[in-house]
Amino acid sequence: MLSFVIGELLAKLILFVVPRRWADRIKENSGEMTVFTLRTSTYKTKPRMTLIEAVFATILFDLALFGTSNPIINAIIRLFTNLQNSWDRPFQSKDVAKGQIIEFCNKLSIQYEPWIWEKDITEYASLNDFFARTYDKKHFPPIGNGTVVSPACCTLTRYNDNEGVSSLLIKGCDYQIDKIGLPSADIEKYRQNHVLIGYLSPADYHRVHAPVTGTCVHCSLEGAEKRSASVKFFGGTFNIMNENKRLVIVLETTNSTSSSLMRVALVVIGGIGVDTIVYNPNLLGKKIQKGEELSTFRAGGSAIAVFSTEPLDLSPEFEDASKDCMHVELLVGESITN
Repeated sequence: MLSFVIGELLAKLILFVVPRRWADRIKENSGEMTVFTLRTSTYKTKPRMTLIEAVFATILFDLALFGTSNPIINAIIRLFTNLQNSWDRPFQSKDVAKGQIIEFCNKLSIQYEPWIWEKDITEYASLNDFFARTYDKKHFPPIGNGTVVSPACCTLTRYNDNEGVSSLLIKGCDYQIDKIGLPSADIEKYRQNHVLIGYLSPADYHRVHAPVTGTCVHCSLEGAEKRSASVKFFGGTFNIMNENKRLVIVLETTNSTSSSLMRVALVVIGGIGVDTIVYNPNLLGKKIQKGEELSTFRAGGSAIAVFSTEPLDLSPEFEDASKDCMHVELLVGESITN
């Protein structure tokens, strides 16, 4: 797509003219990161983000050169959101659909040979329609036997408690767990137990599924009127967990080790240009099956967080892979606990 080519050229030009300190930070943010792929038990490296993403995300959200809440940065976020909304522009023909989707897949390393998605490549109405794609039923990743499974295809990082999130991840802003939108009665329990933070890259499957089987006891959309900042910098000056648009769903289930009731909270966090979160607002009181689809993102990267009122009985594989805040790559449905 021409926009990708222009974007990369513009990024290289900006990288050439900005001060060296900024350029070094941009290069660091677009560099390689090591992740552990759980399903293959192997390490691999992959770029943190593309160069064009790194340029704008670093300047706007990491270094926050235009501030965090003022008419300038708000206008920039609004502009990016409007640009992302152009992904809704209908394809002019089936041939155009096929050509643009293949180009999009090549750019972001999305699998298209063999084709594993629900609709034929020519049947997608727009780029956003393909972005919000789902698997063909015969290719959907199997749902694991663990009590808690990954709610999305993502790179997941484990923290032992909320203090770990605050001290290791979210260090540049006034993050507070009680301002996420979690039910206040369970805040202290959520504060004391495991927290999982997941990042969905633009290449990932962007539908979010139930991490456990349970009854929905809470469902709310928080920050509905706000413009979301980039989710690439949890540790930056933007208070992503408290300020971005986010969907909070709490499922009540049975703890596999103690047989006591446990509440697992799933927080679906929108990012810049990706704060259209599609979900069913009538989930409250319904029995939800593990792996059941709960929401869909449209247009871009995004993030999730999982909180629990009880300690998670982590599977040996995931516990070992995620030690020392290691990034773990999972498919939706892969087991996190026993």
